[in-house]
Amino acid sequence: MYCDDRGYPKVKRYLEYLTSVTGEKRWKIIKSELGDFKYKDIIREHRESCIDYQIEQTELRKKSNPDEPGFFHARCEILCHRKLYFTKSVADLNPFNTDNFCWIDSGITHWALTPFSKGGVEINNFFDKRHYWPWNKNNIYTPEIGKGIDALINKHGMFEFKHNNIWYNSHHIRTLCELLKEEYDIEEPIISEQLVGGLIGLKPSEFNKLFEFYEKGLEKLAATRPPKSDFFTEEIILSAYNLIRKPFTIHFDDWPHDGQDDPAFVCYGDDNEKRKSMTQFYKVWDIVKTHGVNSAPEYRSA
Repeated sequence: MYCDDRGYPKVKRYLEYLTSVTGEKRWKIIKSELGDFKYKDIIREHRESCIDYQIEQTELRKKSNPDEPGFFHARCEILCHRKLYFTKSVADLNPFNTDNFCWIDSGITHWALTPFSKGGVEINNFFDKRHYWPWNKNNIYTPEIGKGIDALINKHGMFEFKHNNIWYNSHHIRTLCELLKEEYDIEEPIISEQLVGGLIGLKPSEFNKLFEFYEKGLEKLAATRPPKSDFFTEEIILSAYNLIRKPFTIHFDDWPHDGQDDPAFVCYGDDNEKRKSMTQFYKVWDIVKTHGVNSAPEYRSA
């Protein structure tokens, strides 16, 4: 587990709690400040130029909308870029002598994405074991998830989640497609859906090729300037996957869930009923648990 000095006490408390529940200590905390990332300067400079641009645009929009919100902070963007680097560091250390590795955002357990009754949490729920499997049989996060992740990586080399929406910056996409075509002779990259960076699995043998492109893409996009530029990370990861193969993909249609008694229920008015029939994020976990078998073909593509 990587965290900085500020997060250390909270992370340590939570991991010690898990040890008390499971009876096993299978964790190690490594303190790592975000500022030691080798690309921090170009990301910061890129972000500062975007911030300057957004300040100007925000002031213009505030003339008609006083409640105009803010924008991304560089620290968040650096953390997003470090996902794969943290994963590679753990793979290099390999403290538990495992074959496969994946990044799993703690945010995928957020109760705005997963119903509270099925394992969605906020910080005030972390330390109540009755909320978790096996005490809560409805919790979607079970040991079968780990087995499924391992099986998917073994079989496909990598896997990812995709949303049927796509909100990426079109200039970023064009830039990355040109890079794939010019340097790797890939004519039609698959960038038709949004990659969800909350769960990404791959074999350690895939890292070098992935990072070769990732770093070229990062430097190219960091050199762009507003208004063509914006926050970027997942576009690069999604593009980089094209270098190796089309990975196993688990698709879903919508983030929010449909439990009106849930603490984080979001009302969409007339769209409430329509959204109930959509394949929501938490509902695709059965695919992971069953190791991607053909029992749910509408959710998968190989």
